Amino acid sequence: MSLVITPNKQQALSLKNQLLLLSLPANKRVRILKTLGIYERKLARERIKKQKDVNGKPFNPRKGSGKGKLLKRLGKTLKPFVFNKNRLELKHENPSVGKVAAFHSEGGAFTMNKTRVDRRFGKLNKNQPCSRGMAKALSKKGFKVRKNKGKGYRRATIKELMSTLTMTQAGAILKRLRNREDKSSWQTKAPPRSFLGDSTVNVQRQLAQIIEQIN
Repeated sequence: MSLVITPNKQQALSLKNQLLLLSLPANKRVRILKTLGIYERKLARERIKKQKDVNGKPFNPRKGSGKGKLLKRLGKTLKPFVFNKNRLELKHENPSVGKVAAFHSEGGAFTMNKTRVDRRFGKLNKNQPCSRGMAKALSKKGFKVRKNKGKGYRRATIKELMSTLTMTQAGAILKRLRNREDKSSWQTKAPPRSFLGDSTVNVQRQLAQIIEQIN
């Protein structure tokens, strides 16, 4: 995923400034476009910080009960690149990060399966202790254990779930509580949360200011 800006009359620059830009030495053109890229990166990072898209609307919320900020790491790795001394691309240096950014920005769906999960997170040792995340999920779903004294049940603590259950056991219980089948593959979906982009008018205005400052 990237923001591409090629200064020309139609997209991002008035004819006067377009001719001025083309008349400048190559190193100055690169400097101008790099400066524009830094400006656009700042806008993208501000959107992530404020959790708002390019239209100023709040990001589509994530599913579940998570309250952490969305896309918070994707702004850190954005970098401006200038190609052929006349085209700016604001993108992630790592193509894999770029694919993740595009998925979240544009929205979409992809199919996950056990093999892909193992490749990404490492193969699971079925007998290893229940993770804190899974224990928290069980606790939120109201998983109960017998009381130490007297009759009845009480909600299990995260600490005791981690010390008494394996990942396999916790996973099986969680599936039951969520009424989910043990599927071999499933779809992961994400709504669009666009954080990278700009209007022609704003790019025009900013480019004109940068040209004036540098020239």
